[in-house]
Amino acid sequence: MIFLVVLDTNVIIDYLIGKEDVVKEVNSYRKGDLSTTFVNQYELLKNTSRKIMEDVIQNLRLYHSDDLSVRASAKAYQDLKSSGKMMSDNDLLIFGVCIANDEVLITQDKAFAYLKSKNVKIIK
Repeated sequence: MIFLVVLDTNVIIDYLIGKEDVVKEVNSYRKGDLSTTFVNQYELLKNTSRKIMEDVIQNLRLYHSDDLSVRASAKAYQDLKSSGKMMSDNDLLIFGVCIANDEVLITQDKAFAYLKSKNVKIIK
């Protein structure tokens, strides 16, 4: 059962520019069910219009890191490393937050498929 969904940075940006499949996916959830992570917040604020992103972020629940999320991120790193695959540290931290909070990440980043997790939904 999904309580909240975590929107990845690429989903938030493409939603704002009106990418049809992303808009459809995001709109399939209630506004109150949308969240993001502190890592996504960082990515959004460092590369795009701060005013627009501040407004967007303020309307989302924001997940932060904790011991469980750090441990989940580290485990995902070890699992990927042993299989010969890799992802960015930012993506692993985002994934760890989703695992620790049992939330589903909505992303367009196909590298998340390496994790083979029920906590990831990739928009095709």
